[in-house]
Amino acid sequence: MGTALKRTTIFLTEEQHEGLRRLAFEQRTSMAKLLRDAALEILEDEEDIREGLKALKDKRGTLGWETFKREHLGL
Repeated sequence: MGTALKRTTIFLTEEQHEGLRRLAFEQRTSMAKLLRDAALEILEDEEDIREGLKALKDKRGTLGWETFKREHLGL
């Protein structure tokens, strides 16, 4: 990994810690890597949500419901 890493501290329940430890062992990786991957997923999901909401606000090239019904459903 070419990016500098920054240390942080999190608090987990005993059950969370044990589950994460077992998963890391099963996947032959570190608990830290699992947590970094999970954090990345959260950040990517949040970005996708922001982009999706922005796209929904863009009304260019869209039809209103009444126009759609008239033009495509013959109503």
